[in-house]
Amino acid sequence: MARRLPYQDSLSIPVVAAPMFLISGPRLVIECCKNGVVGTFPALNQRTTEGFDDWLSEIEGALDGFRQADGKSAAPYGVNLIVHRTNPRVQADLEVVVKHRVPIVITSLGAVSGLVDAVHSYGGLVYHDVTNRRHAEKAAAAGV
Repeated sequence: MARRLPYQDSLSIPVVAAPMFLISGPRLVIECCKNGVVGTFPALNQRTTEGFDDWLSEIEGALDGFRQADGKSAAPYGVNLIVHRTNPRVQADLEVVVKHRVPIVITSLGAVSGLVDAVHSYGGLVYHDVTNRRHAEKAAAAGV
């Protein structure tokens, strides 16, 4: 069964620019989105939760300006959250994600159903980075 993505009309090609550690940041995300590709970055590329909040504001401001200036829709952006128990920022970063209503959240290294519920509460989408069937089944069980 084929399903349309809710943001499919804003894509020039169905591609997600991977959230690359130490590489992806606001400039790359903004340019991807302006060109019809989902731009993503790892939250931990910004070294503090406050800085992460600033990056989201920068991305949103640039994409809003693009929409107003060109009258075009930009592709959505996304954030990769490492949800492993060793990440002390996951809860604070999730609060920032919810505050900004990040359209797409990609989780890695664990599945947290509370996170899925929080993102779904405002209409956001959650994808989970998996490496095997067992991890995929756990993500599906968490509501991803």
